[in-house]
Amino acid sequence: MIRDARVDHLEIAPVANTSMKMSMMGVPSDNLGIPNIMGVLPGMTWFATKLMNKKMDDLEVPPVREFMQMLVDGGANLYGCKMTCDMMNLTMDDFVDGVQDIVTAAEFIEMSEGSQIIFT
Repeated sequence: MIRDARVDHLEIAPVANTSMKMSMMGVPSDNLGIPNIMGVLPGMTWFATKLMNKKMDDLEVPPVREFMQMLVDGGANLYGCKMTCDMMNLTMDDFVDGVQDIVTAAEFIEMSEGSQIIFT
């Protein structure tokens, strides 16, 4: 789940990211990925983030905070992962508005029995 302190400042790392394609930089290609070696260069995370933000703006995708609120308004149930919270010392206060609880994997499976589950 996305932390409130980071939701407006998300970054995308280009190293080992199979979704980063040369076509995102305007280079015509079918499925040619950005070479991993480029990802270790200083400024590449900033560059990849800038590319992704531009692409999202061009497609009129709402900002992540707004999108999360749209999910909640549409009836989605958002939960934090207990193991992640324990490992990173996170509490409910750290998450965006709309997160209902912090649950274990077993609790989530039990709660979602018979439901449509969509992981994003």
